[in-house]
Amino acid sequence: MLPAVLPNNVIKMSDHSERLINNNLDKKPLELTDVDAPAKNSAFRYLARREYSRLELYQRLITKGYASDMVNHLLDYLKEKDYQSDERYTDMYIRYRASTGDGPFKIKIALRAKGIFDSLSNIVFDQLAIDWLDRAQVVKIKRFGVGPATDITELSRQIRFLKNRGFYQEHIDAALNYSRPS
Repeated sequence: MLPAVLPNNVIKMSDHSERLINNNLDKKPLELTDVDAPAKNSAFRYLARREYSRLELYQRLITKGYASDMVNHLLDYLKEKDYQSDERYTDMYIRYRASTGDGPFKIKIALRAKGIFDSLSNIVFDQLAIDWLDRAQVVKIKRFGVGPATDITELSRQIRFLKNRGFYQEHIDAALNYSRPS
């Protein structure tokens, strides 16, 4: 049982949403100093070429020798001004990797390595509504042709290929017109 009086540093969950609203109202726009200008220019040069996840941009700026706290402040500024967006990056990355023939599992693993959380990637996957069954079929036909596998070794080769591409078993079964016994 909780004590009747909570210490000052403990927040009740019911107060959490009110605190978030108050923090957003009190939030002042981030400003950059002249010291941040070289880092800002580097970040804009990177972002002018393509989208970057926050982690990728952080790593690139750190390797250029900028201080960690300054880079974090700069990345907050870029996010606030919508110059850098993990949502946009995730959308672009999923579309690109799906067009190259990679499956959802492989794409999710790559996004994790780039600092994108599963919750965000799942939301973007749902918004894009890519037909993964169709993508697996296209990849299979491109590699192995239209006909079914002639023998068990060919079938296992096709299954292994599609698994390595990151497709789930249901996508593979549909692409090979093969259903596993229950």
